[in-house]
Amino acid sequence: MELNAKRTVAIVGTRNNSNYGKKITEELVARLKDIDDLLIVSGLAFGIDAIAHNASLSHQIPTVGVLGHGLGSIYPYQHKNMAEKMMENGGILSELFHDVAPDRYNFPKRNRIVAGMTDVTIVIETGKKGGSVITANLANDYNRDVFAVPGRTMDAHSEGCNWLIAQKRAELYFSPEEFVDFMDWGEKTKTKKASQRSLFQDFDENESILVKILEEKEGISIDELVEMSKMSQGRIASVLLNLELKGIVESLPGKRYMLS
Repeated sequence: MELNAKRTVAIVGTRNNSNYGKKITEELVARLKDIDDLLIVSGLAFGIDAIAHNASLSHQIPTVGVLGHGLGSIYPYQHKNMAEKMMENGGILSELFHDVAPDRYNFPKRNRIVAGMTDVTIVIETGKKGGSVITANLANDYNRDVFAVPGRTMDAHSEGCNWLIAQKRAELYFSPEEFVDFMDWGEKTKTKKASQRSLFQDFDENESILVKILEEKEGISIDELVEMSKMSQGRIASVLLNLELKGIVESLPGKRYMLS
């Protein structure tokens, strides 16, 4: 199971979705199929989770389900066939021991994994007290991007999404295309600027290390830079800030960085 995709998206929502929520989810996943090196994560539950997983399988997008129980069983059992298909292109994972049974106290805990392992969380439909609101709040705490699909003010399915948007805990999700543009995941004309940087910029040792890494890999996170450069996170943050001020580096949604 490959978890180090360049772009990772959590798609979450209510177990009791509406046709509106189903359509939004399927349209979003259909657009994401054109994005290179992408992973879709959800919780294998009924409703929006299952719709997101199934749509991912249909479009051959790797998808991972994070469980609120051990790997010794699949809950709900109706999703056993879907989970088996996911093992061929994605997978399922759990932090719990193999034989731990489904327990309502474990499901909110697994939400922190969904939020933490992805660049962005998209809440499709949820009540104000739904587990997806927990996931969105955790994603905010982890400094991840969050989107919520707006709905009618009197619609219980959308109460949580509307609340997240109103509280500025989520960006308003308008369309798949606008989401892709916001995340800067669209097609770009790539130009080679390495030689120009070498000729016209004077970098210190640490700057040169990060520039070289960023030349080789676009849209990289600080965690990846720490691993590849062997510098501390604090040092990297300082060097990146200097490079941004020089116009060499730009920050991307999802707390990633690329050369300007």
